[in-house]
Amino acid sequence: MAASEPSVSPVRPSAARLEKARKRDRVKEAFFLTQNVVRGNVLHNTGGAFHVMRLLSIHKMPAGLLAPEHPWVTGLLPNSEEPIWPRNLVFRTPVGTQWAKADYVPEPDEAIVGKVGRFLAAMVRKSVATPEIPHGPQRRMPHAINYLHGAVHYNGLSLLFNTFAEAMQYLADTRFRQELRRLIRQEGREVTLVFRERNYDPQEFAYFSAFVMSHLPWFANVNGAGRKVMWGNPSPYPAVNIINGAWVADISRLRHGDALGIVRPPVEAGCYFQGDYGVPTRDFHSLERLHAYLINQWVRRRGFRGGLYFVDRRRIEPERYQQYLASDGQQWTGNQPLPNPLRQRWLRWRAKRKPGQP
Repeated sequence: MAASEPSVSPVRPSAARLEKARKRDRVKEAFFLTQNVVRGNVLHNTGGAFHVMRLLSIHKMPAGLLAPEHPWVTGLLPNSEEPIWPRNLVFRTPVGTQWAKADYVPEPDEAIVGKVGRFLAAMVRKSVATPEIPHGPQRRMPHAINYLHGAVHYNGLSLLFNTFAEAMQYLADTRFRQELRRLIRQEGREVTLVFRERNYDPQEFAYFSAFVMSHLPWFANVNGAGRKVMWGNPSPYPAVNIINGAWVADISRLRHGDALGIVRPPVEAGCYFQGDYGVPTRDFHSLERLHAYLINQWVRRRGFRGGLYFVDRRRIEPERYQQYLASDGQQWTGNQPLPNPLRQRWLRWRAKRKPGQP
């Protein structure tokens, strides 16, 4: 009978190797986050801003390019009383049970996306009337920007989540991001993330926006009914617009008189997000907190102008501007302030110093 061979215990990596691997992973993640921010928030968003400025200066769009019964104005499918928005809801999570307020009951999904859609359709409607509504309190946006929202709400697609934390678990999943990019590439439409939770923390909303921009190569604008952050504006429900630039082609066709060709049919059901998605994820990265802080601080320093970049709020809200001047800005709420992550890190480092250490 042959002697049994001695068992060989597996070789475990040393602590130094594990630490080296962790450092390498942190560097790779930081590079991934940074390159997305540069591509989306710097390069891609700058190009989109130039398109908007072109439409506000060189290729100005007048009122009356759309009829009052146009689908971009009504939100209804052609020759129908059916709204488009539930048909373009391409992904949704099961309705949650845990909310910021215990007695909160979310509306049906169709009602949520419908309210967001009707809110944007109302902006388009303000550029339909001729003679035009004067640019001011009754029509805050130039016609080009109002028309732009038609491409977002009618041709655009929606993804519905319960909370920001839940959405992070999906956006952290490489397979989910690949499917989202496939959707945008094949459909050529704008995409909006909508949330059932209305009682949100504005600071978390700002950080979530930075999380989206660090995982996708596009700019993400945050809108909601709570305190404003970043470049956000009012919205019936929290909504993050992933601005990929698909609106440019639609607005170009409208500018050249193709009011019928810009009406896109609903997306065919069952073509996207048919897999099982979602992975455990981390808290917000320090780079994301810094990114959100810098953008939010930029908007806060604009004072009364706030988050209206392409519009001079002093012109469209003259009475409120005079009140702002009279109070020296003391009665102006502005954006929700965010803590400076660099200062927080410095204070933590100071707190760890031993007593008497120079």
